[in-house]
Amino acid sequence: MITLHVYMTAKDGHESELESGIRDSWISTMSEQPGFLHAALLKPFSDEALNAVGGMKPSHTFEVVSYWESEEKRLEWVARPVHDEVFEPLFEHVADVKHTLAHVAHGWEL
Repeated sequence: MITLHVYMTAKDGHESELESGIRDSWISTMSEQPGFLHAALLKPFSDEALNAVGGMKPSHTFEVVSYWESEEKRLEWVARPVHDEVFEPLFEHVADVKHTLAHVAHGWEL
């Protein structure tokens, strides 16, 4: 099992449109793909709340973590035309996007 972590920073004034596009289009379509297991859309705590607990302020607005049976299954999804149909419109609202992958060494139930 692998995870894909996508870090997106919204353009000024585009946070709600980006969140809606991620949630209602991209992750919704992703969740129907073979090999998809689970995803979460994460929003950082406020700066004040993070400061109160000594937390690090992330540089991104949203993090999407998706779990896949394998990297091969994830790449099959990326190669499908529907991937670009639901992912590319997000760039209208994105100032920066970064990603990384990880192997799941151990897992526990949510």
